[in-house]
Amino acid sequence: MSVNTPIKLVAIGGGTGLSTLLKGLRTYIYPPEQKVSLTAIVTVTDDGKSSGRLRGEFSVLPPGDIRSCLVALADDEQLMTRLFRHRFPGDGALGGHSLGNLIILALNQISGDFLSAVDQARELLGINAQVLPSTIDCVDLVARINGKAVRGQVAIKSQSAPIEELTLTPPFARALPAAIDAILKADFITLGPGSLFTSVIATLLVKEIALAITESRAKKVYICNAMTEADETHGFSAVDHVRHLLAYAPKLRLDYALFNSAPISNEMRERYAEENAFALEPPDYVPPDLKGTQFLSSSLASESRFVRHDPEKLSRTILEVYWHAKGHYSG
Repeated sequence: MSVNTPIKLVAIGGGTGLSTLLKGLRTYIYPPEQKVSLTAIVTVTDDGKSSGRLRGEFSVLPPGDIRSCLVALADDEQLMTRLFRHRFPGDGALGGHSLGNLIILALNQISGDFLSAVDQARELLGINAQVLPSTIDCVDLVARINGKAVRGQVAIKSQSAPIEELTLTPPFARALPAAIDAILKADFITLGPGSLFTSVIATLLVKEIALAITESRAKKVYICNAMTEADETHGFSAVDHVRHLLAYAPKLRLDYALFNSAPISNEMRERYAEENAFALEPPDYVPPDLKGTQFLSSSLASESRFVRHDPEKLSRTILEVYWHAKGHYSG
């Protein structure tokens, strides 16, 4: 593969984590010096806030995570991007709804097809990338917590107790053929960052997605969060994140696991500790059970109101990992 040929990159996950990565990759997806041919595969298990309300009222796939990914890939300065990002205030019928979600809903009603609606939204925003749901079946997450079944993402995250097992209902949701095709043709596949269970593992629960990732000849990297989440990964180490991910795709050969090494300020550590969340320190060695995975660390996190991956640093690091794996430099 020539260094001038765009990398066929598939980014998998959901929520804030995936959109953060996509925001950084946006720099690399446009001609004339296009470095990445990008497909994002997004989980569709959200049942909260605007997405949950639209899902319940109109029996539509939850548009929120997909809308976040579209906005991340769009030009911030465009009026259409700002419209898609706008959220209505107040407690009335529109209060809390994202206009982007409503636009996708309207496009779905006009075309009668959710995939067409997402593609039309992509065109409205002028995006040179594919954004695909992992499945077009209506699905829910079901977790076993304290020995009991808890259904729905919002309910699961409100338990504040360890997730003992996560499944998808219906269990044999069909993967989107275009998503499978993109995975099998990919040069590089990223998993995360984002909520370990409800964003990353949730996508792997679509069995055909997990199988395709396993069969793909692409290099694969898991991007670990910078902080634990009290409602999903309390008490987890960075290595625990990798182990739990692979437990849900035991045949997956993960080439790399990427961790943040940027120091987290004492002020931010104290603020997160109040929410029972803590910094994830990069591992200093690879345990024997994960010896097939190369551990990498880089200064990725930034601080504002929250600790998040810096989009530009993350995307640049991802491309460097790929080109070093291929024996090239990205320049």
